Amino acid sequence: MKRLIAVIVGLTILVGGATACGSSSKSTQAATSASQAAPGTVTQTASSSTTSCANAGTRKIPKTRLLADLALTYGAFHRYLYNPYKAGSFHQGANGRTKAIIKAGLASAAIVKLLSNAGKNAAADPTLCKFVPNINNIKSSLSNLANKIKGGTASSSDVDGTNSLLDQLKNGSGFTPSNSSLPGLG
Repeated sequence: MKRLIAVIVGLTILVGGATACGSSSKSTQAATSASQAAPGTVTQTASSSTTSCANAGTRKIPKTRLLADLALTYGAFHRYLYNPYKAGSFHQGANGRTKAIIKAGLASAAIVKLLSNAGKNAAADPTLCKFVPNINNIKSSLSNLANKIKGGTASSSDVDGTNSLLDQLKNGSGFTPSNSSLPGLG
């Protein structure tokens, strides 16, 4: 029992530190307001977000880095959140529920960090800047989903909604399995 409490406290500190690190990064006012906006207001924040984007590339290979971040995000979401939820691993009384919730929490922290990196890479290239509001909406949706999974109130529509946002970004950005060789995009 003491071991379980120690593991839970350690993971809480780890997850709290990971999300604190991700939120302490430098971000523009437009990106912050876009991440707090509701999914229906993406079109309103998209124009303000594009004004904060770089006129010329400010990062090395932002397109490749964005692709890698999105591939890892998509793969981690499906492996640790989407598929376990569909398999019933987060339901009360499920075998390995605690382990699945811990993995989902850690994966959520990693995904938020990857999405922050993807947002920075997208903002560094004028052609990719249009994806920043979508990335911020996914981060917001994922944070809500992780909290609902932790609290035991996650529904199928919550998981499917976040999956839908990821699919929209994947399809809208042109990163499809037919033109990419990175795992996790299929």
